[in-house]
Amino acid sequence: MVKRIVNGVLALALLAALIGCNSAGKAKTPMRAGTYTVTVAGMHGPLSVEVRLSTDAITDVKVTSNVETPGVSTWAIEGIPRRIVEQQSLAVDVVTGVSVTSGAIIGAVENCLSQAGANLAEFKKAQPRRRAADETLSADVVIVGGGGAGLSAAVAATEAGAKVILIEKSGFLGGNSIVAGGIYNVANTALQDALIGTAGEDKLVTDALAERPVSEEHRAIQETIRSEFTAYKQSSKTFYDSPSWHALQTWNGGDKLAYLSMVKVLTFNALPAKEWLESMGMEFLPKVTQGAGSLYPRTLTAALPNGVGYIKAFRDTLAGRNNYTQLMETTGKSLIVEGGRIVGVNAEAKDGHKITLRASRGVILATGGFAGNVALRQQYCEGEKWPDLGPGLITSNMPGVTGDGIFMARDAGANLVNMEQIQLLHVCNPQTGATGDIAAPVSVAGYLFINKEGNRFIREDGRRDEISKAIIAQPGGIMYMLQSSESIGDPETAQTLDKRTVAYMLENKIADYVKADTLEEMAGTLGVPAENLVRTIASYNAAVDTKKTEDEFGRVMLSRRIATGPWYAFPRKPAAHHTMGGVLIDENTRALRADGSVVPGLYCAGEITGVIHGGNRLGGNAIVDFTVFGRLAGIAAAAGR
Repeated sequence: MVKRIVNGVLALALLAALIGCNSAGKAKTPMRAGTYTVTVAGMHGPLSVEVRLSTDAITDVKVTSNVETPGVSTWAIEGIPRRIVEQQSLAVDVVTGVSVTSGAIIGAVENCLSQAGANLAEFKKAQPRRRAADETLSADVVIVGGGGAGLSAAVAATEAGAKVILIEKSGFLGGNSIVAGGIYNVANTALQDALIGTAGEDKLVTDALAERPVSEEHRAIQETIRSEFTAYKQSSKTFYDSPSWHALQTWNGGDKLAYLSMVKVLTFNALPAKEWLESMGMEFLPKVTQGAGSLYPRTLTAALPNGVGYIKAFRDTLAGRNNYTQLMETTGKSLIVEGGRIVGVNAEAKDGHKITLRASRGVILATGGFAGNVALRQQYCEGEKWPDLGPGLITSNMPGVTGDGIFMARDAGANLVNMEQIQLLHVCNPQTGATGDIAAPVSVAGYLFINKEGNRFIREDGRRDEISKAIIAQPGGIMYMLQSSESIGDPETAQTLDKRTVAYMLENKIADYVKADTLEEMAGTLGVPAENLVRTIASYNAAVDTKKTEDEFGRVMLSRRIATGPWYAFPRKPAAHHTMGGVLIDENTRALRADGSVVPGLYCAGEITGVIHGGNRLGGNAIVDFTVFGRLAGIAAAAGR
């Protein structure tokens, strides 16, 4: 089989070039040949473009610098210049899902043409488009969704020898996964052996063991943890963790609304899945932290920005496999059901032509959740906990993740569970909803949350939903993440999650980063009462110095002083981040009906499912989710289980 990796719009552009349409876009009015440059506003900051022109054509377009979203903007930065040169036109299609960056590049080229004295009207003529003929394609496994779960499933299914077709409605791969924080929770790694437990961490375990069990399954996992913890106390080890403890924290942290048996599948497969990722070239930083909302120090951080490393590992692996086909800008519309079995997907390409995808062994839905879909989140999730999820609430989600697959599965008979559960993430950029611009360290140990009155108001190492609700209740519905030199170190080397230096953020005034030598100066910069801020920091450090099990807000992560200038701060507010409801699945990721019976031929993985996280997802569990269950879905579908 010849591998087919197709971007619908690019294919049309190439076709146009081959049939001679390219010449139609050449300028009739001479312009000044030369190399022109311009810097314009991109999605997240300045974007610089270099354009080379002859007297009658655009000969080269290059983005020379940018601060756009890593892994996502790449598709526009590479694709839009190529389309402009090939079509000799500014009227090119933007990359689906990357419209702002695409538009910025097109605007920059237009500026350069103006500098050269070009007749812009001649470069704004759209090229003729031809709608491709409808087609039918066949594979063993068809995957809908090119995010982390879909790509993980594709790797596993092709690894098992299955012929796979993956479709993705956006013009880039990665979905929400590529803009995730890049953190991965896993118990019992070798890196944890160097950690030293604290009285606060011990208290977390003993409190969980003291709780009255609500089921035999709950009782059984408590007994396992009790045995493990007793053995740990009698050993020379300095830190306790285990897949069972990770599972219980995940289940408790989600208000016991998840399916504990499925949570155990997640946590007991986290370490093997990490090793599988590393076998594909995925790299983690050599340290363990406690990610925001993770509740325990078991978090690994990706070496590359955000979720880029995970998606790169999957893409690089799939690039060498001839049993893999990838169709970009292709949207799944409905499932094909024959004799009660799912046998394929009806899809549509960007140009409107229909694609019928036949699957001999199974279809995997990996289309994500719906936190960015205002109408759906209001319909399903608005209520007592979150009374206003309307358009005034920003989202961290990518625009193409709108919950499509959930309803495709429902219409095929699958049961939906926990649909009312949504997570707001508390550490989002107030303007964009982005999380990648959070400064190092990822660990909760290195920062405090300060309101506009200069006071702390919630434990920083707590649950994401509780923190988000507390921020919403603060003046202006906003907070500042405050860090000291102990946390940041050298701003020239300290980085954000998307790998920009703190110095760069300050210099370019990105995300409203500010720096001050003293607390009093920081108070003045933020406009908060200096006496409150000084007292707040002194109170926190006193709790660290006296080695309390928890402070006045219940924080148990009290391992590091935050005391010495220079000080750094940036504003944050909650954004709609993750939906915990979706399709009911079993341990093999098979979609289930309300009566527990299997929907034959249908598998689901990632945020589309509703059994893993309950009422609140722990930070650092989402990437484990898409890796573990994507892999299981690929294995199961390839075997036709």
